[in-house]
Amino acid sequence: MEVQDQLQRILSSSQFKNSKRCSDFLRQVVEGAAEGRLDLLKERSLGVSVFDRAPDYDTNQDPIVRNTAGQVRKRLAQYYHEPGREGELRIDLPPGSYVPEISSPASIAPVIPIEVSARPLDWRWIVAGLGGVLAVLLAFWLIPSAQSPMQRFWSPLINYPGTVVLCVGQGHTYRLTPELDQYYDRGQRTADGQRLESIPAGDISPVFDRYVALSDARAVMRFGALFARSGKDVVLQGGRSTSLADLRGKPVVLVGAFNNDWTLRLTGELRFYFEFDSDRKVEIVRDRQSPENQSWQVRTDTAIPQIETDYAIVTRVHNPTTEQTVVVAAGIRGGGTSAASEFLTNETYLTQALESAPSGWERKNVQFVLSTKMFSGNPGPPTIVAAHFW
Repeated sequence: MEVQDQLQRILSSSQFKNSKRCSDFLRQVVEGAAEGRLDLLKERSLGVSVFDRAPDYDTNQDPIVRNTAGQVRKRLAQYYHEPGREGELRIDLPPGSYVPEISSPASIAPVIPIEVSARPLDWRWIVAGLGGVLAVLLAFWLIPSAQSPMQRFWSPLINYPGTVVLCVGQGHTYRLTPELDQYYDRGQRTADGQRLESIPAGDISPVFDRYVALSDARAVMRFGALFARSGKDVVLQGGRSTSLADLRGKPVVLVGAFNNDWTLRLTGELRFYFEFDSDRKVEIVRDRQSPENQSWQVRTDTAIPQIETDYAIVTRVHNPTTEQTVVVAAGIRGGGTSAASEFLTNETYLTQALESAPSGWERKNVQFVLSTKMFSGNPGPPTIVAAHFW
């Protein structure tokens, strides 16, 4: 009964009452555990019972259970962080598990009486002991502060003992027949000076998995140099040939937005995200907290050299699907992606961006929205137009 009462208190809180998905998930795992039905607390079973998925659905392609579990963990942490929750029964969802842990509120440790000796104190030992304590405290406080903002930002990836995955987007690239190559070399004219009314489908073949944009290649070079300076091993993956198995359990850097499905999949539920509006023919950076904001957009029917301003999202987040840190450098167009990668690898830009960050930002998730002026198709310096820490 006590567990049910605490569950109701949590579900009625501000963290859960506006999220039916998280509430249904938490209720299912708590009640399933209370009934001893651990067979119901597996990913596929939860996908079927809570989210109405088919019994044979692909959990790798549809990570809704893992994503929701990550959200529930975050909301539970926020709930118990509020003042006055210290005396409540605690319900936690351990990482990597869907079986909740129920624990009593922490009690105050009893006071243990200490017998005081009448023997005189030896002050030399006391001074030596205090010196040791002070040395430990100084090391604790001074070593983190000695690290630059750049080092602190990248530490979850640099300090990871294994390899970092660098996943770059691959757009829709096509190969033309030699005749069509010559047609475009002649300024879209045939040998007799005429224009083609249509191009036969057989004269075009997709080569989506073979090429990356020059702007994305520049980003890869910048990140490669950054990790090389830290002695970090990196594996380069094309977005189209990357599976979830390639990303799970490894830190990831994602390059590109609309040409990289993994960027859209893994960051689509964050505050700042990308959206394609086919009706208005725009690609846009959206803000969930200001849905009326339509200013960060680029028209899709505009040639790249004619864009005056491009926009990008920079993200560093602990992702519940990969269960590791994901860093994203992604622009609406290539100029934005290039500016985002420069922002993340330039110590001056990153230091200025984090000067006004909240205390303890290095342990938080981070998002920046950047703008960059375009000059003949090349990006200028990145400018921060919005930031979010949580």
